[in-house]
Amino acid sequence: MKTIMILAAGNVVAGGIVGLMDVFSFTNTLYRRLHPEATQDLFHCHIVSSDGAAITTNQGFQLAAMGLTDAAQLQAADAVVLASSLVTNKSEFKEYAQEFAPLLEPLKAYAETGKPIAAYCSGTLMLAASGLLENRRATTVWWLSQMFERNFARVNLCMDTLVVSDGQFHTAGATTSNLSLALHLVGLLAGEALAQQMAKILLIDPNRSSQQPFMTMAITPQQHQDELVSKIQQWMQSNLDKNWLLDEIAQKFALGKRTLIRRFKRALNETPASYMQRLRVDEAKRLLETTELALEQIVERVGYEDVSSFRKLFIQLTSLSPRAYRQKFNTHTCC
Repeated sequence: MKTIMILAAGNVVAGGIVGLMDVFSFTNTLYRRLHPEATQDLFHCHIVSSDGAAITTNQGFQLAAMGLTDAAQLQAADAVVLASSLVTNKSEFKEYAQEFAPLLEPLKAYAETGKPIAAYCSGTLMLAASGLLENRRATTVWWLSQMFERNFARVNLCMDTLVVSDGQFHTAGATTSNLSLALHLVGLLAGEALAQQMAKILLIDPNRSSQQPFMTMAITPQQHQDELVSKIQQWMQSNLDKNWLLDEIAQKFALGKRTLIRRFKRALNETPASYMQRLRVDEAKRLLETTELALEQIVERVGYEDVSSFRKLFIQLTSLSPRAYRQKFNTHTCC
């Protein structure tokens, strides 16, 4: 029997916890079918709150939880998972951190056992807040990546991968990546063969390895106070159809080129050139999703002349070719 402890606090995302537990529950069903002689389930899952009281989900209903009588109780688990809370901004994260705080010391004590610790979505921020991820590779939900980088600079954030493992730590992206994370834990604790069988039964794509195709700048908050940079961002968004030089952009806004680069880096943690590239790829993604325009036409609309170089950039930022992206996300494309 393997015991999974799910640490939960704050305005928890209901589907994240329930979906995670469903994977382990269905795995138990398959395990019993494959091993009729088994006298107990393979996995036992427990939701843990700081005080043992039921936790309230983002949907307003409650999930029963247990408390910890001592640190040894958590240390007996075979794996610990940090559940996500509904976090969209700094104040919501601060509230989540306050409610999770009593669980941090038991979590750190558990880490000394060397057994698996997993987190997904905003739970990865809480794992980073514990200090356990310092100088390690991890991933998080893509729309909170800027918050993550600003607050946890000593964590090597890898946003091109859906599930990242570094030693005993296993992190995943947005809420539904918890299914891939659960399968990953099944593989670690019960073998890859069983995890592969569950992937087929639950229709979870085992090759869904990257978050990049799902990222969009349209809903990523720009959390900075530089009004001039905001104006330049808006201008860039409206002028994607020409291949502007940095000198031309700087001149248009009465800045020196070095000043333009410096202010962008301070406000957005990237250069104007890389920001413009991401804007162009984002617009190309929108056109691939919503139109049947040829790639050559799309490339022209986003200010590129060389289709080959733009295709390379597109693959670099999305992990898919433009054709593969259209096949995946254009719902109007005939089968």
